[in-house]
Amino acid sequence: MESIREIISFSHDGIDQMWYPFSASLDPYNSIISAEYYHEIGELLLLLQSMFATNNHSPELVEKKNMKDARKFLVGEKRRRIECSIIFSTDKNRYNLRRCFLGNHSIEAKLHKVDSKIIHGGDDAIKMLNKFHKPFVITESRLFNSGSSIMKPDNEFSRKTMAALANNWTKMVGLTDSRIELDFAGRWSTPGDVDSFNSKRHSYRTNMPSPLRIFTHLAQAVMRKRKYGRCPPIFSTFNVDALNEFESLAMLDLIKHVCEEESIQFIVAINARPEVNSMVNAITTPRLSVYEKN
Repeated sequence: MESIREIISFSHDGIDQMWYPFSASLDPYNSIISAEYYHEIGELLLLLQSMFATNNHSPELVEKKNMKDARKFLVGEKRRRIECSIIFSTDKNRYNLRRCFLGNHSIEAKLHKVDSKIIHGGDDAIKMLNKFHKPFVITESRLFNSGSSIMKPDNEFSRKTMAALANNWTKMVGLTDSRIELDFAGRWSTPGDVDSFNSKRHSYRTNMPSPLRIFTHLAQAVMRKRKYGRCPPIFSTFNVDALNEFESLAMLDLIKHVCEEESIQFIVAINARPEVNSMVNAITTPRLSVYEKN
């Protein structure tokens, strides 16, 4: 299997509330993508996740006899086609993946090996996608909030190392009151309040705040790279409203330096804050507010 080493660029022609066309060229190590509203980030990451999925291809939906019912019962009358393209590279080749969606269903797919005449279409393109180690797209889904979807601890050393990395980073950016723990099952947690019986035993929260959660993703990426010598690209979210301006900048700067030192591509999607965007050279999406009436 080929491992995807770098996401070079991506584009789409509009999705749901993020209806406007958008494209971005990414840095080999760290890029910051800023959207005006946090829900737009979720829509973007779900689309990127769908691009590499292999269980969502349903070209039969576009057949004339099925189109009317598909629109009515599956995707709604107002939904339209969504086109997306991603250029990525492996250790051996560069590829251009293009897919067309009707709602959540992929109806067209094409995978072109750049600088060659090799083009896979339809089901063949989906079969080829199964042969890649794909990027990790970490959404806000509860399923990924506490689990180790990038790298699970397989021994005491890896468990302690990942927990230590995450906790050291929180201290470096000034989050001194936070403590992150990792169990052998790969579940991350932070100490919570005392339980309802006022016991001295602390409860634990697995749905941790956004700033702490992104450090757990980064720690897994670093450990995976150190153990296997490579780590697929990672997309993760960060709600900058959870911290003040200086804490947010310190956190994003730390992530950038870790990615460069470890040679990891880690793309962070944030909600817009002008003072933060300008300092981290964020890739900004078009602003919906320009269309609002005064």
